[in-house]
Amino acid sequence: MEDSEEEVYETELAQLFSEEDEVHVFFARLDEELNKVNQFYRKQESEFLGRGDMLSKQLQILLDLKQLLTDRRRKNNLPPRNSNAEIFSRSPDQSSNYSG
Repeated sequence: MEDSEEEVYETELAQLFSEEDEVHVFFARLDEELNKVNQFYRKQESEFLGRGDMLSKQLQILLDLKQLLTDRRRKNNLPPRNSNAEIFSRSPDQSSNYSG
């Protein structure tokens, strides 16, 4: 279903209730509430999908950066880092060679 298309639910009453106005009013209000709930969850789903897309893009940027750094280290004949924790546990001016 496209975003511009909005599905609206409407209860169809059987002939048994066709002459009772209270039943029609009740089901009309019930349908309104159901449609509000559906609209709310469609909005929530859309927001979460957007967040998921953003996280996927950020992850891809990080993976590309990791590949770039790995390629640069190979080019400069530097040994690869053993863990990601080591990157964050040392400042750039430290030269010890331990695994974090």
